[in-house]
Amino acid sequence: MKRWSNPAQILVSFIFLLLFLPLFLSQEPWPTAARDILAEEAEKQTGAENIVSAMYLGYRAFDTLGETIVLLIALSGTMSVVSLLKRNSEDVRTPVSLDFSLEEEKRAHHRLRTHLLEVVTGKIGPIILLFGFYVVMHGHLSPGGGFQGGAIIASGIIFFVLGNPHRREESEIQRTTLHLIESSAFLLFLLAALVPLFMTGEVLANPFEAKEIYIIALNTFIGLKVEPGSH
Repeated sequence: MKRWSNPAQILVSFIFLLLFLPLFLSQEPWPTAARDILAEEAEKQTGAENIVSAMYLGYRAFDTLGETIVLLIALSGTMSVVSLLKRNSEDVRTPVSLDFSLEEEKRAHHRLRTHLLEVVTGKIGPIILLFGFYVVMHGHLSPGGGFQGGAIIASGIIFFVLGNPHRREESEIQRTTLHLIESSAFLLFLLAALVPLFMTGEVLANPFEAKEIYIIALNTFIGLKVEPGSH
């Protein structure tokens, strides 16, 4: 077993021990007031049985809006940087290959592997997508929601990309479509945040009598927003 010989590692570990040891040795009860209020009032105030969804789409809705803005900026910046990349080739005008499909000259040497990927992803991909949409739409009732469901949907899309037999031009169209979906979903989420201002006088206030409708709509927009960003 490798021993720690770096004094900095020993010092950092000792500091963490001093910081967290009182938490475990303390006999004071943990604060429960906020927890009990959320457990009792979350469903009544937001319409979400899942308290996690009630928090990030109700009590922390402004923070969630900020997270979607960060995702949009991150994806836009990444797309801008990637568009400037070039393939390491004698011809500097040759763009870098960003898809996962095998090129024409490589497919002959990996025919079995490529066909296997195409078959497996073709069967599993739709199931993952369906499960992702289920997680998004039922996030107010059970563990899940827009962020989790969007990540699952992105995984399903990656399954298709891994076995994508099409050419680069079609992959470029798919990336452009995903970017369009993310931008549109962000605008829809922003619109859903601002519309209640004219109905109730408050931003991100639930304007519906059936409160779960607003939570489902926000989860759907976030799921569509996160899915391209995760991809």
